[in-house]
Amino acid sequence: MRFQSLRGFRDFYPEEMAARRKVLDKIFKEVQKYGFREIDAPSVESLELYRIKSGEEILTQTFSFADRGNREVTLIPELTPTVARMVVEREKSLKRPIKWFSMPKMWRYEEPQAGRLREFYQLNVDIFGVPGPEADAEVLAVGIGLMLKLGLEGNFVFKVSDRRLMHGVLDDMGIENKGAVFAAIDKRYKVSEPEFKDMLLSAGLDDIKVGRLLAILDSRGPLAESLQRLKGLVSLENKATLEGFESLERLADLMAMYRMEQYCELDLSVIRGLAYYTGTVFECYDTKGELRAIFGGGRYDNIIELFGGEPMPAVGFGMGDAVLEILMRRAGVWPEEKITTDYFVLTTSPKFMETAIFLAQALRDRGYIVETDLLNRSFSNQMKYANSIGARYVLILGEKEMAEGKVSIKDMETGEQRTEEVIKFLESSSQ
Repeated sequence: MRFQSLRGFRDFYPEEMAARRKVLDKIFKEVQKYGFREIDAPSVESLELYRIKSGEEILTQTFSFADRGNREVTLIPELTPTVARMVVEREKSLKRPIKWFSMPKMWRYEEPQAGRLREFYQLNVDIFGVPGPEADAEVLAVGIGLMLKLGLEGNFVFKVSDRRLMHGVLDDMGIENKGAVFAAIDKRYKVSEPEFKDMLLSAGLDDIKVGRLLAILDSRGPLAESLQRLKGLVSLENKATLEGFESLERLADLMAMYRMEQYCELDLSVIRGLAYYTGTVFECYDTKGELRAIFGGGRYDNIIELFGGEPMPAVGFGMGDAVLEILMRRAGVWPEEKITTDYFVLTTSPKFMETAIFLAQALRDRGYIVETDLLNRSFSNQMKYANSIGARYVLILGEKEMAEGKVSIKDMETGEQRTEEVIKFLESSSQ
């Protein structure tokens, strides 16, 4: 009986994993440059963690079950509740700011589609303990930096908004059913313009308020420039509006300091989780608008208190690997899927195995990837295998070489071959 992986789950073979590893290494290196420290956490948590953050509706999206102790547990669908739990456990001893990152495997029971799977990896980058836009700018800079490091210049844009500003706008309009209006705004570019207007009318807005809201939402584009246009459309006498506007102005100034302002646009239709985000919110999209969000994040200052800790400001983002891979493939920057080997040690007789292992181990000690023949194959079959594993060089141990204490080195790219004393070869191969 043959089996296949479950729908929404993936296998990664060596050549695929080699490409992924190159991408992940670039991501981790870029994040670490900003002083973020890597953490890890359990793959199974109490289901109650997610009820506290998201309510009962989360149950439909989790791989949850009762364990043998009849406790309700789940495979983690996101990491924020776990990170909050970890901060609360050591909040007295942790130095501020707390800058953590991780990229664990997660699970959500959703309908699989392009860029959305039931099992996926997600990069999480968080700063705790900084109340102002300085932390918002830092996490944005990390996100922009890693996209550039992956070769995606010109293929992405970060859309930025502020929940406080939009709350103030709706307050000034006298709108009470903010939840319905925010839900409509969140769907603006997923429905037609007439459908969007109908949703706003259904939420209780009249034609005048719809027109005013559309004018505000249409003030989008380069961050600093769009904020100046927005200034004439909103009342900065409203406290929430003023706080959100000033925070975005400061954010624009900071992104200019990072020399990354060109990658950020104002887009007040970015809403994100209503019960979760408290200030700045942002999403990263491909410039063609063909894919779902690559990043999503913002400020969530209530999260630590929600899980029993002292009040502590927080900001961060999550980035799933599936959409990122699609974007990189479309942009032609996904690494070639192939395995590589520095040296393959070829032996013409089993009696040379001891020397082959000695040579291989000496090279491994120097940091090289090395394989030897484990199947006692013929010369030609060993060469075929060396080709299949992407060997850069083949080291040939034959009768003549062994009699003279030498090794023949074949360059698999050029076809050139030379012979050296084993000791001299090892001395010259030190990295």
